[in-house]
Amino acid sequence: MKLAIAAVFAALLAGCSQQATADLAVCKSDLTRAQADLATAKTAQTAAEQKATGLEQQVATLNTQLTEVQGQATDAVKAAEQKAAQAKAGAKKAAAKTKSEASPVAQPPPAPPLTPQEVRKKRF
Repeated sequence: MKLAIAAVFAALLAGCSQQATADLAVCKSDLTRAQADLATAKTAQTAAEQKATGLEQQVATLNTQLTEVQGQATDAVKAAEQKAAQAKAGAKKAAAKTKSEASPVAQPPPAPPLTPQEVRKKRF
């Protein structure tokens, strides 16, 4: 009986050993797959971080360019306003000069029309 129990026990042990070996192989396969997925994810993360850094640098460059262009636009507006003010002042001077040259002698205003009584007095 002891021998039968030992044989059954040995058979169970051999079956369990085979099952454990199969389970271990599956676990190793899963571990290898997980490690490969982890390596792929790390590579993708590194690429994404590099791309993000590049985009941040590009944004900083564009912000600098935008500031420069805004400054140039402000300067251009100021210059245009100054030119317009100078042109307006020049036009006023030219108009005043033309007006003073056009009428060097002041002429008296025209006489009002004669009333009927004044007309009679002139006739007689």
